[in-house]
Amino acid sequence: MTISRNDFLILAVLGAFLWLAGCASQPPIATNVTYCCRPLTDQVYTFRIEFDDTPEFLKPMLRDEAATVLNAKGLRYTEGDADAILKMSFVNKTLERDQERIESWEKTAPAGGVRFIAQVVLELTHSVTGEVVWSGAMQRTHNVYEGSYMHDAPARAAMRTAFLEVFADYPDRRLEME
Repeated sequence: MTISRNDFLILAVLGAFLWLAGCASQPPIATNVTYCCRPLTDQVYTFRIEFDDTPEFLKPMLRDEAATVLNAKGLRYTEGDADAILKMSFVNKTLERDQERIESWEKTAPAGGVRFIAQVVLELTHSVTGEVVWSGAMQRTHNVYEGSYMHDAPARAAMRTAFLEVFADYPDRRLEME
């Protein structure tokens, strides 16, 4: 049985579409909650953000999206004194250790790119007691190639979705204030 060129092109386009649809259906950022604690949440009305080992270009996006999600829960972001501190620690997990090292955290991916898992560990602590109020993490595998760049709008949308997942069960302070 031979396949005509037109049939081959149709099958190739269909295959590519199904492959892309499968990729699109997966969550762009994986999340998990590692600790949730209700007792101290009733003392938290304001929060500030601190970063640890986070690339500068990510800080405004992470800050803005976390603030948007927590604001919707009735918490107010401030850069001054706050009831809680949301610490975001950036961790690079290298992949494909057997390939040539590009920089301290990068490894060459197939076709000459860089492949790594970018993880942000979140820990919301009470600013006076230091006790953990909420914690979790979000991560995404990246394949970066020369000349590629982060598209702000999709990255922010994915981050907001991840924060919504991490803080989904955080008590809504707005309901308590009514």
